[in-house]
Amino acid sequence: MRRVFFYFLIGFVFILLQTAFFPRLLPFHLKPDLLLILAVYLGFNEGFVRGGFLSYSLGCLQDAFAGHYLGLYGMALLAVFVTVRAIAERLNTESSPLLLILVFCGTFLQGAILFFSLGFFADTGPMLPLLLKYLVPQSLINLGAAILLLLLALRLQRTLPAQVEIPGLRRLNSRYEP
Repeated sequence: MRRVFFYFLIGFVFILLQTAFFPRLLPFHLKPDLLLILAVYLGFNEGFVRGGFLSYSLGCLQDAFAGHYLGLYGMALLAVFVTVRAIAERLNTESSPLLLILVFCGTFLQGAILFFSLGFFADTGPMLPLLLKYLVPQSLINLGAAILLLLLALRLQRTLPAQVEIPGLRRLNSRYEP
């Protein structure tokens, strides 16, 4: 129960950063999607039921805060989580570069789902040029944010008392430790 509360707290902070803080500093299409990074992290560390519930709930909470169609981001984050969870069962999840690669690829999956859903419900014309124009820079921004969050999490793990542990970080290699 404490882990679920911890994930919701982190997700709520990420939503506040994405909806209130980043739009004031960065152009709209060039802000990191922190909830996508959290959904990939959940795919590595949580089971299908708990992680799926958290991913969908946080996506719907983002929809409520940002004024999007209710359930759109929930569906997209759930699809990213399920894909990452299915991959994580077959690969070595002790590698932090795999986390970064899946954040990069998860951006494309989430973008494709969002563009398809919005294109299906609205007549916007050809979607492929828009998809390629925004997803390549977005995936690089998400990758950079994931690297920074991973470094921050590893630093927090070292400074916290020994009995407090961030879920999943004990398995990561020492590639990002100074």
